[in-house]
Amino acid sequence: MRSPRTFVVLAALFVTFGCAKASVIGTSPGGGSSGSTGAGQAGSGGSTPAFTLSPGPNPTVPADAATVKSKVECDGGADCTCPPFNVAVMGKPGKWGAVRNGDPPTALMDWLNSSSAGTARADNFTDRKTLTPDFLATYNVIILASLSEDSDIGPWWTFSADEIAAFQAWVENGGGAIFLSGYSSGNEQAPSNQLLAFAGIQYNQDRVESCIDWQICGCTHSSTLTDWVRTDSVIASLSTGVTMVGFEGGRSIVAPADGHIAATVAGLPALVGKLVGKGRVLAFGDEWITYTSQWTGVGNPSTTDPSCQGFLPQDKYQIAQFWYNMIRWSQPAANCFTIVDSSNPITIW
Repeated sequence: MRSPRTFVVLAALFVTFGCAKASVIGTSPGGGSSGSTGAGQAGSGGSTPAFTLSPGPNPTVPADAATVKSKVECDGGADCTCPPFNVAVMGKPGKWGAVRNGDPPTALMDWLNSSSAGTARADNFTDRKTLTPDFLATYNVIILASLSEDSDIGPWWTFSADEIAAFQAWVENGGGAIFLSGYSSGNEQAPSNQLLAFAGIQYNQDRVESCIDWQICGCTHSSTLTDWVRTDSVIASLSTGVTMVGFEGGRSIVAPADGHIAATVAGLPALVGKLVGKGRVLAFGDEWITYTSQWTGVGNPSTTDPSCQGFLPQDKYQIAQFWYNMIRWSQPAANCFTIVDSSNPITIW
């Protein structure tokens, strides 16, 4: 097991996860939009996507003192630094949660950017981005939220054949994709199913939920996911340190024969992973894990209810651990990715 010592913010490049000669690297300026802080400009799609994986950053590039937090030693020893780990969150945020339009979906971004000790960097793209090889190559993991103009009523995005081919090539060359659903009762699964088709994974247009304990569900304002598949070695790590998360009105998932069901709700697949070439695809059937109330209790109207003490999301759910597990599983070569949060410690693997 690695023993992280100190950490550094590195350049926004998609590279192989190996060991580079020790150096402090500055961040490169980004060109993201719609609140994004990251790099990557959309361009026109190409019929033959090509991904060139850089052998590593240039150790002669000077560090930007404003971005350097510290330095990390990775598995290769003292003469080694971790490569960059970049996450994009694409799509519109949800509008539900414990309070309709009053439960901020910012907890994941805040957590990644504040608690990863510089080992991860997250960009947020709420407007439609063209999925070109250049844009995709900027990121190691892409989290796909509601692919729509409005997460509740649409319209839903559609992707061209070139974009779908570029996305498939990105995954097959080592990218990690995490899909979420359950944002709307509309045809929200259509764009996700477009991008997932090559992996044989599809969302159903249904509504599934289950409640293990009505006091928990009432106080957390969500139904529960508690059935984990811990015997499949390919996906067992997805449930490391997790017993329960919220899952409210989500969708079941069609898993291909070579896929791996990691969790079920009401007996139906709710978390499905698949290894595709050098990359990985993960589909989760709900979006409740994005709302701040499910992480910290902030925004939950039951927080001050005496009968809910000990039954609130922060008491019963392991949302931060679950997100760490999904990101880490989706990009297994990101050996330096860690979370440092004394208020909500998690198991690093």
